Amino acid sequence: MNQFLKISILSVLFLFISSIGTAFALEEKQSEVECERKKDFRNKEFNERIMNDIFTSFGHKYEEIIDQSMYINRIDLMKYTVLAANKDIHLESLKDHLSGESTGEKRIYFFHGDPTTAYIFYKDLEHKNTVVHLKKEETEWTVIDQHVKKGKKIQLVREKCQDDYFMKRMFNNLYPE
Repeated sequence: MNQFLKISILSVLFLFISSIGTAFALEEKQSEVECERKKDFRNKEFNERIMNDIFTSFGHKYEEIIDQSMYINRIDLMKYTVLAANKDIHLESLKDHLSGESTGEKRIYFFHGDPTTAYIFYKDLEHKNTVVHLKKEETEWTVIDQHVKKGKKIQLVREKCQDDYFMKRMFNNLYPE
């Protein structure tokens, strides 16, 4: 009987310890999901602040532009390429115009539903605001003109959960199990 009692206590203890580990794992997974949600929200807000600065530097009110336009970014172009199921020369041409480095995302705006005229707005790495006017030709999009104005430096504030993740990762690399 004494042996049975010991085995029962050990079994209960084992189940308790394993459930604690599972609870910690679930909590950690939830915190990772929450951190990703915060980063997505932060990135969207960052890109909106950048676009607001760009439009303001060119003398436009960003809120009014949003109501009168449609924009796409590089990810949208990739999605359209997949949907088209083949290489479209105009989409490839737009991808080429969106290539290169920028602070935040580059966006292609179409105003008043005109599919033959587009404008690329972006902030370069030196915080200069740039607008590129494109015209749709028979085989590609060509640059009509380009304007550059001084812009504000807009900081991307990291989430605390990102810092925690990097510290944990560094610790795990220094002291592997």
